[in-house]
Amino acid sequence: MGSIGEILTAIAAVILLAGFLRYTFGSGPSGALPSRGGDVGLLETVATVPTREAAEVLAARLAREKVRATIAQGEEGWNLLVFPGDADDARVVLRM
Repeated sequence: MGSIGEILTAIAAVILLAGFLRYTFGSGPSGALPSRGGDVGLLETVATVPTREAAEVLAARLAREKVRATIAQGEEGWNLLVFPGDADDARVVLRM
């Protein structure tokens, strides 16, 4: 067992390390949230539905056809998002 000074030094080192890591890496990822203009980066909206359950049904339909998709809540409802290269295929699948 160390002296009280050694213990306090170790605690201070851990606190400084935690502060440095928090400063360096932030509070965590923010996810795929749209910007103020509605842009979601590389993803393109192919459908908007009123409920999350409906969006999950459509995402499952796209997954069965091997089209990668994700859902995100937007201002008008739940958006179904795909990569631009998959957008045309996703629209065809959703019209079936």
